[in-house]
Amino acid sequence: KEADGMKYHTYPSLKYTEDQRFLWDGLLRGDLSFTATDSSFTTYLDKIAGRNVVDVRGGNIGIEIRMGVNYTEAVVGRRMSLEDYAAVTSTNAAKLLGLYPKKGAIAVGSDADITIIDPAIKKTLRMTDLHVRDYSPWEGWQVEGWPTTVILRGKVMVANGQLLGSPGDGQLIARKIDPRVLRRPAF
Repeated sequence: KEADGMKYHTYPSLKYTEDQRFLWDGLLRGDLSFTATDSSFTTYLDKIAGRNVVDVRGGNIGIEIRMGVNYTEAVVGRRMSLEDYAAVTSTNAAKLLGLYPKKGAIAVGSDADITIIDPAIKKTLRMTDLHVRDYSPWEGWQVEGWPTTVILRGKVMVANGQLLGSPGDGQLIARKIDPRVLRRPAF
């Protein structure tokens, strides 16, 4: 209903409240393995250039807010344990995508990728909290618990809200997905 409502278009589509409840219930029961985003780094003008779902660009800027929003919704809102939170935001995806134990684990030989969340941070998300592009459909979202430090392969990438990393810090990682995973249903 908003003039620039296409900024919310993503795959999979945003869900109705009942659908959201079923998805969270499935995650809490273990029927779903992990959470993810349809993250797409695009400008606001590129995003709203389309006028309908056929010609609008899919995806949203979601990777940066993922851990804080998931913490708020899962741990605070639904009392998920911290162990389960770590599993659904990291370990399970790493296992399913053939990246474990290099990714998704804190262990000798693993990459030392760590996100530290301060559970005492309660705020309304603003563009000044984010490091990406010129819009976010998450602006105005209430969070309780927010990442303060992000470490990639032992290097501090974000500290106290300041981006310290650079695009060259990323690294392509070869993966080997178990053929049994590829043969089973997605849901």
